[in-house]
Amino acid sequence: MITKKCFDVYYLLVSEGSAEYRLFSYLTTNKFRGLFSESSIKFSDKVEIVEVGVSRGKLNSAGNIGDFKTKYELIREKYKGQKRFFMLDKDLNDSSKIEKLIKQNGDIIQFLEYNTEHLLLKFSRKNPKNPSDFYNILGNFRDYCKKEFKKQFNKKASDFKDVDFDSVFKDVKDKDIKNAFAELFSTLSWFTNSSSRK
Repeated sequence: MITKKCFDVYYLLVSEGSAEYRLFSYLTTNKFRGLFSESSIKFSDKVEIVEVGVSRGKLNSAGNIGDFKTKYELIREKYKGQKRFFMLDKDLNDSSKIEKLIKQNGDIIQFLEYNTEHLLLKFSRKNPKNPSDFYNILGNFRDYCKKEFKKQFNKKASDFKDVDFDSVFKDVKDKDIKNAFAELFSTLSWFTNSSSRK
């Protein structure tokens, strides 16, 4: 039987910073390597815009809609016609405006609930506090997450290596990880998705 060849689909990876970049790399090249390597979906971190500090696809800060929009428009201009996949913390200032801007231009966004530190603390069963515990003051919540993460893991999230991620995800069900990263896993080709159900 002749099978129809699937053409590769490429996305430019744009992450908020090193922590999000490392987490993305771990999920796609380690934890779920089989799924992503068999998929027709390919990611590239070759986004470089020196004048605004974007390197290897890392925005290196974009805390509000103004900062984000400046970098986003430059990325869209330099990489016209290319699909883009964003991996950002959801506790950014103006997260909803950033999400709207990304989606209205046909790009994909994977928010981390609520940020990388909080997500990893939660998966490690460390019972982190939520934004509602801080009277919706996101700055205080973000500071807490960073401090609590350093206290629990003895390092910053941006310094995490594969072995550290392994220890976080070792007792977490694959379906729970996929639910937390629903947008990322939705990019996989129909071939990969159908193969994984066999």
